[in-house]
Amino acid sequence: VKVSGEDDMLVALARCCNPVRGEQIVGYITRGKGVSVHSVHCPNVTQLLFDPGRKIDVEWTPGKDGDSLFDVKLQLEVDDRQGLLAKIVSTIAEEKTNIKNVEAQTFGTSDARVSMTIGVSDRKHMERILSRIRRIKGVRAAVRTLN
Repeated sequence: VKVSGEDDMLVALARCCNPVRGEQIVGYITRGKGVSVHSVHCPNVTQLLFDPGRKIDVEWTPGKDGDSLFDVKLQLEVDDRQGLLAKIVSTIAEEKTNIKNVEAQTFGTSDARVSMTIGVSDRKHMERILSRIRRIKGVRAAVRTLN
C-alpha cells in the first residue's frame, strides 16, 4: 500500500475489515502506529474519521498475482446434507486457495452455517470463489464478513 505524498511511512492493514488488494481503501493516521488501512466499507471507518485531519489517501501498489495473500472470512448459509461441506472445500481447492479455518454448525432443522477463513490474492479472486460456491446446490447464501 502506498500512502499519498509519503515515501517511507509505517502502514498496517486493519484487522477489523482485512482489506483485499483491488478493494477501495482509506488510510487513517493512528497515534504512534503509522497509517491503518481500511476498506471503505468497514463499519469502523465512519467512527474513526470523526477527525478528518487524520484521514489520508492510500492506494494499492502494483503487484503480481499471488505476491501477497489476504485473509477473508466467509459465511455460508447451507442445507444440512451429507457431502455438501466436501463439495464446498473441493470447489475452493480447485481455485488453488488455502483454507485457514473452517467451522460448521447445524441447527435443529435442515439448516447449517459454515464459517471459514481463506487466503485470496485479490478482490477478483475472492469474487470468483464466492461465485462458484453460490452455484453449488444446497448453498443458499455465501458472503464475505468483516470482523
